[in-house]
Amino acid sequence: MKGLKILGLCTLLSVTLLGKEIQIVAYEWAYEPKEIVLKKDEPVTLTLVSKEGDHGLGSKELGFDLEASPGKPESVEIKPTEVGEYIGKCTVPCGSGHKKMLLKIKVE
Repeated sequence: MKGLKILGLCTLLSVTLLGKEIQIVAYEWAYEPKEIVLKKDEPVTLTLVSKEGDHGLGSKELGFDLEASPGKPESVEIKPTEVGEYIGKCTVPCGSGHKKMLLKIKVE
């Protein structure tokens, strides 16, 4: 039981000190997950990972623009200040399905 208490404390400390991180995987004309939920006024690190080819993810409203290629992820910390629904779009032309690469971002 003592080990569980220590593990719980370590988890709490890592979330408090390091903040929340969400990994978004880009692949041929889609993102996984397809939707993310963020908390207003809470910092979060978004990490974009590409499975194949060069891809981007950006949102002017939330103030970020990431670019990743296989083996070269990119991260950014954001702190959403407005509740609402936003769309992240691929910012790197990646082929015929490029315009369909959308990520729903909900801020509560």
